[in-house]
Amino acid sequence: RELCCQCCQAAAPGFHTTRGGCWPRRRMWRYCVLSSLATSLVVWYAWSTREQFFPTVVFLVTSKVCVACLGNQAIVCTLLLGRAAKRVFLGTLREVEVELLYENSRYAITETCLALTIFREELTSRVFALFTSLLFAKVFHWLVSSRVDYLEHAESVSASSHARLVALMAWLLCMDAAALAGCAYVCREHGPSVLLLFGFEFAILGVALVASMARYGLYAIEARCFDGAWPSKSSYGFFVDLAAEVTRFAVYVAFFGIVFTHYGVPLHIVRELWVSYVSLRRRFAHYRRYRALTADMDARFADATPEDLDRDRVCIICRETMDAGKKLPCNHVFHLACLRLWLQQQQTCPTCRADIPVDHHVGRAAAAAAA
Repeated sequence: RELCCQCCQAAAPGFHTTRGGCWPRRRMWRYCVLSSLATSLVVWYAWSTREQFFPTVVFLVTSKVCVACLGNQAIVCTLLLGRAAKRVFLGTLREVEVELLYENSRYAITETCLALTIFREELTSRVFALFTSLLFAKVFHWLVSSRVDYLEHAESVSASSHARLVALMAWLLCMDAAALAGCAYVCREHGPSVLLLFGFEFAILGVALVASMARYGLYAIEARCFDGAWPSKSSYGFFVDLAAEVTRFAVYVAFFGIVFTHYGVPLHIVRELWVSYVSLRRRFAHYRRYRALTADMDARFADATPEDLDRDRVCIICRETMDAGKKLPCNHVFHLACLRLWLQQQQTCPTCRADIPVDHHVGRAAAAAAA
């Protein structure tokens, strides 16, 4: 096993042999070969015993064994398509991306299965196909979000990697729009059905994808026009995340209302609805606190004295020497511009993590007491 992993590393530098090295890959190929053989035997048996096309097709779609083999073969085709798409659009996955897929897949499969219990009377092979397609789409949406986060902090990325990522995002956006439009059309023409769940899932994926595309656009603007130093990027990124949370919460509320009207209380969605509400409330509170702290920073925070600068000469946010700065109530000193950018993300001191009071007089009193 160790020798096999060393050979893989020598043949493909950058390939991370996580979770047992290359053995999972060998198991997958063995599974694909055996599944294809089983499907071939089933089709051969159906043709040899029926000897005509139509009776053969009827047998294949009515026999439980044949349906199971064909469904398994569809999963194999999906896996092979996913590997091909991963190789074309993303190349070799990083170790953190592999871990992300393992963790999110377990949660997504469990949650979707629980959601399908509401529509248990409508479960068919078509629903199974939709479930597989949904999981396939989720995997690539997770990878896109992770890859955008990686690009924002990477030192150098090839132009082909950017082109492939943009192509992947465009492909996923078209797929989300087509799936959502199809589910909405069928539900409008034939009434509510299990397609409500899949339409809702693709709507959530679309919101997350648009947010990732917006973050990637901000990154591209910063790299192209501001040489990697765009002061307003954090502000725009904050509003992108806020808009995504608002839209996500609205989609959850709409789905909850529709399902409650036609099927009863969807218990599986209560937790997701509550988590989305808490996250949205936290973001609004964060935004109000940020606006209050940055409304008048010159008057709110005292100027650093020469003694303060002698004691704390380097701004730990940008790691550069300070000739002037602002002093927080805890007596730590930072550049004014760096402090403003920091407050967009957190409202605590970057050094000691003490909360920065919103009340102007409380802040002054705390600074005097600390001095």
